[in-house]
Amino acid sequence: MSIVILGGNECMERRYKDLCDSYQGQSKIFTKPSGVLRKKMGSPDLMIFFTNTMSHKMVQGAMSELKGGSTV
Repeated sequence: MSIVILGGNECMERRYKDLCDSYQGQSKIFTKPSGVLRKKMGSPDLMIFFTNTMSHKMVQGAMSELKGGSTV
């Protein structure tokens, strides 16, 4: 299973990765907005948003990616 985590705290990145690994999932973690997310995310099975720690632009870009896809 592929998992993408958007937002969250930088100091928690390692814990997010370890948690995903414990469920045998491949994870990509983006705590900061960095360029075009569309090319970096791919087509994950699951996306987790920590909206309180994300910029509005990052939320809007991620939500536009979800439309018409099979991501949960």
